Amino acid sequence: MSVADSMDEEPGRRGNIAAMAVAFEGGLGLLALALGWLLGVWPIPGIERTGVAWEALWPGLVWGLAATCPMLLGFWLIDRFPWGPLADLQRDVERLVVPLFRECRIAELALVSLAAGVGEEMLFRGLLQHGLAQWLGPPWGVWIALGVASGVFGLAHMLSVTYAILAAAIGLYLGGVLIWTESLLAPAVAHGLYDFVALCYLVRGNGGSRV
Repeated sequence: MSVADSMDEEPGRRGNIAAMAVAFEGGLGLLALALGWLLGVWPIPGIERTGVAWEALWPGLVWGLAATCPMLLGFWLIDRFPWGPLADLQRDVERLVVPLFRECRIAELALVSLAAGVGEEMLFRGLLQHGLAQWLGPPWGVWIALGVASGVFGLAHMLSVTYAILAAAIGLYLGGVLIWTESLLAPAVAHGLYDFVALCYLVRGNGGSRV
């Protein structure tokens, strides 16, 4: 195979990875809607089913942007000070995650991050946490649901034990944001924006696409 042929194939491989990631993450949102319909749970709390009052979305959007900052600070600290298990975590991410998105363009990373923020939050926070909290009822149902959803979120990210523990901690944080704001928009924005910034940093820092 010539160099020119290899270069021609790179956009196809890149597009396939991005498309599969968007399809998978978006599929989680569709799964949440389907299961929510079967179980009688609306997996997008804070957003009405029958219509969107745009002025009511601003608080969730602002809180989501603000909630991204502590997550990015944690990401920066882990990157700068990879002590103990965090060093293994860093190597696992560089070995297993970065190569998947190395050739992706910024727009493709944005689509993947948006799909992950929406799809995963609808499933784990909107359906599982919100639905379980409704089923168990107050006062303890809210906190039991938070713990269960966060644990499942961690297990779903079993890249390694350390990665799963960190994901569970992020799940607790995002679940807390949902409880505080009573809107799925806030954790979805925080999740998607965090993923986008982290992916861009990792890909650029490992010789990925710059455009």
